[in-house]
Amino acid sequence: MKINPGLLKFLFVFFQFGGMAYLLLSGPIFANSISLIITELAGIFIGLWAIYSMRIDNLRILPDLKKDAIFVHAGPYGIIRHPMYLAIIVTFLPLIISQLSIDRLLVFIIIIVDLVFKLNFEERLLAKAFSDYETYKKTTFRLIPYIY
Repeated sequence: MKINPGLLKFLFVFFQFGGMAYLLLSGPIFANSISLIITELAGIFIGLWAIYSMRIDNLRILPDLKKDAIFVHAGPYGIIRHPMYLAIIVTFLPLIISQLSIDRLLVFIIIIVDLVFKLNFEERLLAKAFSDYETYKKTTFRLIPYIY
């Protein structure tokens, strides 16, 4: 069964933002220990650094490229191909740990799975749009440095 790419893009965003909203509404917004708060702030910093490096006018919620897209490989993109997705994981992990429950953990796992599918979808688009993307992939980590 093949899913319409337009619907697929919407589903990626729906599960990502729906899951994040659920986690924010079902538990604390700030972690409950200093080390977890520092981790949460690190995630926020990574996200802001990624947005700054890519420039806000290039930011896309849906996994697609704008007409005059530029290939960003500076800042955190010089190390990780998807730093905003890493930022989501690093920001929300302390919130899951702070108020651990089966439903919150399952939603967090759904977000991670969604982000992995979404980044693979995006990488296919980027490889088609930018001839040097394959070379870039060889010099960077996909999501988590030294792991994935």
